[in-house]
This record gives sequence, structure tokens and C-alpha cells, in this order.
Amino acid sequence: MTLTYLSLKPEQPIRTGGIKIGGGYLDTQDYLPGSVVRGALAEWLKLQGLESQIRDTVSRLRFGNFFPSTDAQLWSLPFPTTAVECKLHGGFKTSPGSEGHGIRDTLLAAVAYSELIKSGARFPVPFLLRCLEAKHRDQPEICYGRLERVAGYYIRRDGRYSQIRPEEVLQTKVALSRHRRAAREAMLYRVVALAPGLRGEGTPLYFVGRIWTQEPSLIDRLCQAVSEVGVGGLTTRGFGRVTCSTATIAVKPLAQRLRDFNAKLASAWQELAELANQCGAAVSSSPHGSYFSVDLLSPAHLTDGDGLPTLRLVLSYQGRDLEPIWWSAQSAYLGGFSTAWGLPKPSALGVAAGSTYVYRVDGNPEDLVSWLENLEHQGVGLRTDEGLGEVLICHPFHEEVEPV
Repeated sequence: MTLTYLSLKPEQPIRTGGIKIGGGYLDTQDYLPGSVVRGALAEWLKLQGLESQIRDTVSRLRFGNFFPSTDAQLWSLPFPTTAVECKLHGGFKTSPGSEGHGIRDTLLAAVAYSELIKSGARFPVPFLLRCLEAKHRDQPEICYGRLERVAGYYIRRDGRYSQIRPEEVLQTKVALSRHRRAAREAMLYRVVALAPGLRGEGTPLYFVGRIWTQEPSLIDRLCQAVSEVGVGGLTTRGFGRVTCSTATIAVKPLAQRLRDFNAKLASAWQELAELANQCGAAVSSSPHGSYFSVDLLSPAHLTDGDGLPTLRLVLSYQGRDLEPIWWSAQSAYLGGFSTAWGLPKPSALGVAAGSTYVYRVDGNPEDLVSWLENLEHQGVGLRTDEGLGEVLICHPFHEEVEPV
């Protein structure tokens, strides 16, 4: 399948649904799920009188999720669950005007620590990280603040990191009586949506995501569909209008991400191994085999051998099950509403976006590239055609072992 990046520029507020807190309050998600774009294509085909082609057209496309960005040619990524920041002074150090102590990723250090423990190493202290930055730039006193998980999205431009925080807008509306054609008493409801621009910056907001297709000509059809129909909910009430275009995204090749991942892991491994050897444990100073991570860019619907929900991602490699040696995952509620059915979608327990799994195999990293590329294209778990189970192999932020 051919990979294409699409950029959607909102012209109106966008509401993509979420868990309903109450009947009079409609919340939104902070990204565009692939199922929303998929539904827009199906609705457009229906309006064109091509309802019989919906199943065949949709089956030839796989929809990734669209994440908020400041540029149509810049793909933002969600933070993995292993990314942390100082609780007292959060934020990137490299962002313009930021006083944050930096954001770092703990996965490689945690994997090296865990693997060394399995090989018999003993450390004088447990694995615990604190902020070692100065409290203020003009004061030498160390912060020692607790590190907490970072949520949201980030971009990297010209070597500098920035967080993306879409702005939410609130609109209050009134329900109308179809019989009286007037407002109904005590039937106000509030709609939360994403504004077309970023908070306090006057910068346009874009949503950039991945589409896999067997026929590149379907991309033009998809762009026409979302531009005419809109995306998300309430498209007939002033929400969801977007303009669509293809994007050229510079992404580090998978083979290079895999090599950099193993090189950074070897560096962290060596430092911890030297500490373990000082404590009297004779352990290897370098890892054996090839390691890689599978990072969820969207929620995933995973099941075990009995069909029951699970948080553990087991891969199939060379005819055998490949278990993760280390993983960090959170649960998520999977649901939604199908406009085609006019009914809610089946609800299930899933794995939240940002969850990450680490695996080890014997051999060189180059031997894994073809298999891992296919895994990225196919996704993991069930309902991948709806945007669930989108993955990125060796998330580039895992390389940021030191605060940035």
C-alpha cells in the first residue's frame, strides 16, 4: 500500500465527539480520529448516489489519525507514556520564551535498568528520576522536582521542540421543535469544539495525518469528500468545514530510527552497567540482540488468544509469538457512533494512545526493517480500518534521554 500524508485546515470549529458527561454537554477530542475522515468519505458517496460503492471504496483505504500542527507540512506526534517533565517547571527548554526545565523520555533508561536486573545486576537505589535542572537560570540551586507524565502533542522545527495545545471554544445552542418550529423550553445544550487557530498566537491550526491506499487516485476523491461534506459532528450547524491538501512530510526512515534507537539504548546500558559493576555485579556492558519499540499513535483494540480484552501487545514474528520484554500502557474506552447505522458502535476496553511496547530479537536491526515497515502499514489489533491500532516503530522522542 502507498503512504500519503494529508493536511486538513479547519475553516470552522471542529467537534469530533467523546464520552458524554451529560445530556446537555457535548465534549470533543483534541485530534481527528481516522474514523471521522472515513465517515466523511462514506457520507459523501451516499450524497452522490454511490451508496453501493461505499464498502468497496473504504476497503481500499486505511485511515490514520490526524494530529494538530502549526504547519501544513509538519507532522506532530503524541507524547509516549514514557515522556516526563518537571512538576514545578514543566515544558520544553528549547521553546521560545520558555522557563521550563525540559521534557525527557525514560524508556531507554528503564529498559536498560530492567534488562540488567534480569541478568543479575544489583543497584544501590531503585530506578527513580528527579529534575536536576537549576530552579532558576540565575540560581545554582537544584530543583529536585518530581517528574510527571506529559500529555498532548509536539512538533520539532529547526532543532527546537514545541508543544501543540489546540484551543477549545464553547457554544450554547437551543433545541428546536420540529412540530412548532420554535425553541423548546429548557432544552439548552453546550457544544465544545476545537477552534480553527491556536491559543493566543493567531496561528492557523492544521491536522496532519497518514492515509494508506492501494489506489493513489482515491486520495483526490477523499480530499474532495472532506472538503465538501466536512468532518466531525454538527456539520449542518456551523461546524466541521475544512480544506484538504496533500502534504510532503520529512520523516526519519524506519531503518535509521531503528539504528538510532539501539545506539541510544547501548549508551544508556553502558552507563548503568558501569554502576552495577562498581556494586560487585559482573554484567555485560552492551545489550545482546536487536531492540525496537512499538508506539501507539491511536487507541488500539487488543485481544488475547481467548478473545478477551488485554493491554499486552503480542506480535507474530517468523511464525511465533513475540512477547514484549517491557511495556508501559494505559487503558482506554473505545466507542463511537455510526451515522451509517444510526446506532452506537460496540464499546470495548482498549489501550490508550501513547502506550509503548519494547521487544528484543536476535540478529541485526537491518533484518527487521521489512517486517517492521509492514507492521506500521497494517497496524495492530482489531478495527484498524477505523483508525484504531495506528503505530510508529521506534518513536523518535525515545532518543531524548536528556531534558530538551
